Amino acid sequence: MNEPHYNLAIVGLGPRGHYSLECFLHSLAVLSDRQDAKIILFEETDQTGNGPVWAVSQSASNWSNINDRILILPERPEIQLGSTTISAFPSYHDWASISQADDGKKTPDVYPQRRTVGQYLSKRFETLLQPILAAGLAELVSERVNDLSVMNDRLSVMTKTGASFSADQALLTVGHQPTRRDAQIKDWIAATEDNRALHLFPDPYPVEQIVNSVSEMTKVNMAVRGYGLATIDIARATAEAFGDFAIQDELTRAQSFKLVRDVEVNIVPFSLDGLPLGPKPLNERLDMQFKPSKEALDKLDTQLSDPKAQAAAQDETFLVDAIVPIIARIFPTLRHRRECAPADPQDLERLIADWITDQSHDHSSILSTDIAPVDLLQKLVGMSVGAAPVSLDYCIGQVWRHCHPTIYTALSHGQLSDEALAKIIFLDESMKRYSFGPPVESLQQLIALHGAGVLKLDHVNDPDIEVSDDGWTLSNGSNRTTATVMVDAVLQPPKIKDVNAPLMDRLLTDGILSAVHDDLGVDTTTDGFIVSDADDGVPVAVLGRLAKGTIIGVDAILECFGKRPQDWAAAAVKRMIARAT
Repeated sequence: MNEPHYNLAIVGLGPRGHYSLECFLHSLAVLSDRQDAKIILFEETDQTGNGPVWAVSQSASNWSNINDRILILPERPEIQLGSTTISAFPSYHDWASISQADDGKKTPDVYPQRRTVGQYLSKRFETLLQPILAAGLAELVSERVNDLSVMNDRLSVMTKTGASFSADQALLTVGHQPTRRDAQIKDWIAATEDNRALHLFPDPYPVEQIVNSVSEMTKVNMAVRGYGLATIDIARATAEAFGDFAIQDELTRAQSFKLVRDVEVNIVPFSLDGLPLGPKPLNERLDMQFKPSKEALDKLDTQLSDPKAQAAAQDETFLVDAIVPIIARIFPTLRHRRECAPADPQDLERLIADWITDQSHDHSSILSTDIAPVDLLQKLVGMSVGAAPVSLDYCIGQVWRHCHPTIYTALSHGQLSDEALAKIIFLDESMKRYSFGPPVESLQQLIALHGAGVLKLDHVNDPDIEVSDDGWTLSNGSNRTTATVMVDAVLQPPKIKDVNAPLMDRLLTDGILSAVHDDLGVDTTTDGFIVSDADDGVPVAVLGRLAKGTIIGVDAILECFGKRPQDWAAAAVKRMIARAT
């Protein structure tokens, strides 16, 4: 084979890098006069094709936040590159033998273990990678990339060990990046670094490191900073190291928990607002009552996609005004809802808008957060399983979730100003307490742990915290608890200026990357290539979390296998052809 004259570098081989490579090979295969190209693949972990979030070796206690019913990862058709054949690979549903139960859509949705999805991604990628490695079309470099620079109209990619690679264009799909510690974590690290009796975990994953550190203790006092999905994973993993959950109701997934070892376990979560995530509806039948009609979603898309309306938008009210009427039409149709909401459509719309923009807004149709934390969990579970009337705020969150794909498509790479788009992104983030909630079984487990005296919710709402040689003392008034284990389970936002990684630091310093907003990610074109202060023609693309600010909706695995990698691949091949002519 002749030495290829074009090199593509892909940095990061999680699900997004995996599918981007697959799309590039598809686009390459359809060329009648295929260009010789070599793809240099960089992945520092051993989780090629699936990434650390979907690591195949992680604990079974880490659950996916998307159910099997809607986890639609399409099959890969056969790809023919000259004499090299990349075999077809089945869809996730076919691979996992997932079928719809014939019970009127009442079967509880199944949320797979993250490692199960990781196994699918890993096997799919292996069958993609091996043929192109054998044919000399690709090279896998198992190192971290620390530097990427432009030299003489080409890119120089340098790894942590100093190895250097030349490329004509590069794609960065690096996913979650380390960020600079906030002041509180820095203070805790400084205060505890010489105290072996205290255990501080600045990152929640892998949960095994946390469980291993407490597994031999006879008394576990663990505080967890955060009250979201990572905290649920930590609580579940820690509990299962010392005891067992037992299903009490197969339909609602209600459970009990019992310690099986002679040990005292106290898990103490806390957050700024003390509010738990609202669980997703139990099954498809309950979920579909919140789904807008196709006509409503088409109208939403038309409104949000209007270039003139986008250009005139000043803040998040652009989205609020479009989505409120949809929610206001759905809530009165719910079979089991709180009856105290306004009957007048305009009054109902006004109340919905008030709550969306200020979630502390109080009304009898809205679930009060001024109740005992365990009661709040139980009320959320009741709505999720159809046993309690649905509150207006719960309905808002579930309808919002169904509108996500439309919102993401309509508002990404549009005519919105940077400030308006940023405000919409922040609003969408605030809605995630309901729209990105866990399976109901996760909250049932929290309730079971609380009933068993393992989960303590006394300090869940913004406690005062003092750290000393004895540990972290959490207090609300006279109520005090001291923990010797502290876990930071707060996921940092994709703020490019806070990312603490050599590659990103270099790209920002050189002006190759620029933030679209002070609190968000980098600026990219519709096909993923960066908008650079240094040079408009820099052949570097960014897909995923670090592009949040130009696009909306980057974290979900369905987005990793969505249209954006396809658009990038088509543009990348066009650039390759243009370079050769």
